Amino acid sequence: MSPNSPAAKNAEKKGQNSWLDEQLPDLRTLARELRAQAIEELAPADSHDAAVEVAALHLGLDSENVEVVSISSPLGDIRIQRSCIYHIVEKRQDARERYVKVALDTLIGPFEVWQVAYTNDTFRLAFIGVYETRRQMLVIVTLDNGKTLWNFMQCDAKALNKHRHGLLLYKRYNFLPRKEKGHCHQWPCICA
Repeated sequence: MSPNSPAAKNAEKKGQNSWLDEQLPDLRTLARELRAQAIEELAPADSHDAAVEVAALHLGLDSENVEVVSISSPLGDIRIQRSCIYHIVEKRQDARERYVKVALDTLIGPFEVWQVAYTNDTFRLAFIGVYETRRQMLVIVTLDNGKTLWNFMQCDAKALNKHRHGLLLYKRYNFLPRKEKGHCHQWPCICA
C-alpha cells in the first residue's frame, strides 16, 4: 500500500530523539516525589453514549449545547471538542472514560510534553502524566488548527516510556547532571 493512499495509516516517524538520548529518568523507577498523587478513577459507563456524556461532563462540556471548551496548559490553551470524545471512548473494553480526570490533570500539569513527528509530515503533542499508581497517562493533542485534545489512554510506566520521543518541549522537574563516582566537582558550587 502506498503511503499516499487515503487508507494508509498515519504513524509516528521512526528514529526520533528519545528520553534515553536526553538522559531523562526512567518512569519505571521514577522517585515518588516526582509523581503526582493518584486521582480518582470513575466507574465505567454502561454504553458508548453514556461514556461520551461522562467524559464530556468531566472535561467541562457540562451540557449538550456546549460543543467546545478550552483549558490552560503549560503549552497554552487546548481546545476540547465533544466530537473528539466519541473515538476516545469507542473501545468499550478499555472504558477510557474511567480515566478522564487523570487525562485532564495530565493536560493541566504534565510531567513532560513531547512534540512527536508523524509520517504525513504533521506533529502531535504527547502529554505524559506520572502518578503514584500502577497506571500512568498519555494524552495526545493534535496541532491542526490550534491545539485540540485527540486521545488519551492509560498504560504502565514501561509502555509510557515508549511514547517519550520527539522534541521535548516541557518538563516539570529539574534533574542534576549525571555525577561520576568520586568527582564531587560536578556538583553545583554554593559560594558564601
